[in-house]
Amino acid sequence: MESTIWLLLAYFAVLAVSLVYRRQTVRGPWLFLFRAFFPNWQFFHKVGPVPHLYVRYQGEAKSWSDWQWVYPRGQRHLLGVFHNPLGNLQLAQQNLVDHLSSDIKDLGEGADARPLVSYQLVCRLAAQSAREHIAQGVCQFELRLERPTSQGDGESDTVLRSPEIPL
Repeated sequence: MESTIWLLLAYFAVLAVSLVYRRQTVRGPWLFLFRAFFPNWQFFHKVGPVPHLYVRYQGEAKSWSDWQWVYPRGQRHLLGVFHNPLGNLQLAQQNLVDHLSSDIKDLGEGADARPLVSYQLVCRLAAQSAREHIAQGVCQFELRLERPTSQGDGESDTVLRSPEIPL
């Protein structure tokens, strides 16, 4: 019991020291494994463009659908405070899109994102979204950074467009 208390005190001491002494953000492939254990407070840092996932699909008619925004959000209800597996899944899916955007930013200009695990998972998410509309065919996704404006409409920059993904 005492060792647990000492570990918690050491953890909070490290957090306090890290708040006082600001340094560069620590990045690295080994740190990716610890993302689940530490909260990401970068959303308090500054307001910036938000990554959004858009999907289109092509069925047997051989014509592409319009781009559809995949933004999983369910209805909120009181029971969801205590038990919300679907909401947790939707939050994880949106977090996956955020991770892909961050990984692409870390790759740099002109690098291939296809070997990334986050890219492959977003491909599956896009295919799952397209399967809600068609059973067979191909789909494609775009990752866009969108900046909302005060008028309500927004500007967007396409970061990545995938090749065709068979369903």
